[in-house]
Amino acid sequence: MKTLEKVNYRGFIAPVVIGVILYLIPLFWVPAGLSVQAWQTFAIFVATIVGCITKPLPIAGTTLVGLIVMVLVGLAPVEDVENAQGVVTNSGILSAFSNSSSWLIAMAFIMAAGIMKTGLGNRIAYNMIKWFGKRSLGIAYALTGLELILGGLIPSNSARTGGVVWPLVESISTNYDSKPNDPSRKKIGSFLDFSAFHANIISTALFVTGAAPNIVVQQMAAKEHYNITWVSWFLAALVPVIISAVVVPFLIYKMYGPEVKETPNAREWSQKQLDTMGKMTVPEIIMGLTFSGAIIMWVMSSFIKLPQFKASFVAFLAVGVLLVTGVLTVKDVLSETGAWNILIWLSVLVFMAGKLTSYGFIKWFAGLVESGLHGISWWIVLLVLVLVMFYSHYFFASGTAHVTALYLPFLSVAVATGAPLGLSAMLLAFTTTIMASTTHYANGPASVLASTGYVTQSEWWKYNFILGLVYLVIFGVSTPIWLKVIGMY
Repeated sequence: MKTLEKVNYRGFIAPVVIGVILYLIPLFWVPAGLSVQAWQTFAIFVATIVGCITKPLPIAGTTLVGLIVMVLVGLAPVEDVENAQGVVTNSGILSAFSNSSSWLIAMAFIMAAGIMKTGLGNRIAYNMIKWFGKRSLGIAYALTGLELILGGLIPSNSARTGGVVWPLVESISTNYDSKPNDPSRKKIGSFLDFSAFHANIISTALFVTGAAPNIVVQQMAAKEHYNITWVSWFLAALVPVIISAVVVPFLIYKMYGPEVKETPNAREWSQKQLDTMGKMTVPEIIMGLTFSGAIIMWVMSSFIKLPQFKASFVAFLAVGVLLVTGVLTVKDVLSETGAWNILIWLSVLVFMAGKLTSYGFIKWFAGLVESGLHGISWWIVLLVLVLVMFYSHYFFASGTAHVTALYLPFLSVAVATGAPLGLSAMLLAFTTTIMASTTHYANGPASVLASTGYVTQSEWWKYNFILGLVYLVIFGVSTPIWLKVIGMY
């Protein structure tokens, strides 16, 4: 007998109550300078973000419900509305799914499936341990280096952690008889587990394709007329990421170090894994060449303004090559649910944010805050915004929801008070990556690595609080200096 699928109906309570209350406020009062449409769009947007937190449905389903509500109440048509001159006066919800960045990240997820399927990711991982695994600190640096490589290859930080890095950490820990939920966890497992998490944070900060929230940032910045490309993000992040990659593993080693300092078996262990894999296969070689070609074309797209070098088309081209050569099958593409999931919810959230902008809500909010902060230096305002963005993540279980809710309004406020657009956009962008250093539910990798039994919850919060301050200092000091040097503001 077939039954209904399980739905978390309790999860609907908070978004519906909050959404209805906000939506009905204009019946009694409308803020000066704001249209009823703008406020009601804000109400549905807030309800959708709350739904992404309470999760009555997976995030794609939650955002689709929000999009449907916008049509039902008349805030967005189904198709674009044009005037007599053929100019679009009101974009329809179907236009949401023409968002190029959403398709880029979806295709990148499919490319990542090829890296996992061929075993190329594991081969890179084993070689990193082989080269740097003589000491436990060396393994931590190897994990960081591995993440920095995989950050450019696999756009999902959860996939990097769950699919490549965590199995590697678990295998090494077991090899040294370091068990979870046991005093032996302190031998090396707890150290590697925690190091792997921060390696993920650092790699996420290096690439605009390092995690889904980064792509949201890119889209939100565009609405403030700031274009973040793959190259510009990479260049801006280079110095703070290098500093973090050197400093953070060493700090973890000093304050949360392992009992096992020397790891002479790591080289032999990794070589054994490589021997088991054998020589590079034809699919691995094609995968490596295809992705290398995509990276080169993404870099060139910043200098060569041709349709064929658009980042989204390059990703389509790479997936096409993988299909034609047999590295991936159409079934592989269709079964990559993460790609289609992110295509839906990212497209919807960006569309909603666009409506907030077109209806004038963002401009009104920025002006309101600007008048309240009149006379305060822009750098103080920017500093406060960074700190609020970072520490408010204690109240979020989704980086995407957090970024979608706060990034664009915060960027608008910073610029309205006189802060340079480039500096504000990138400093707030990096804050959205390092804010994962807060809780055990901060993002997907935190949920994976904090639940392994190697690190206790109190240890996770305690040491993450300390390292959070370290990240704020590193990025807060080096980013303005470095961006000034390379002329980004």
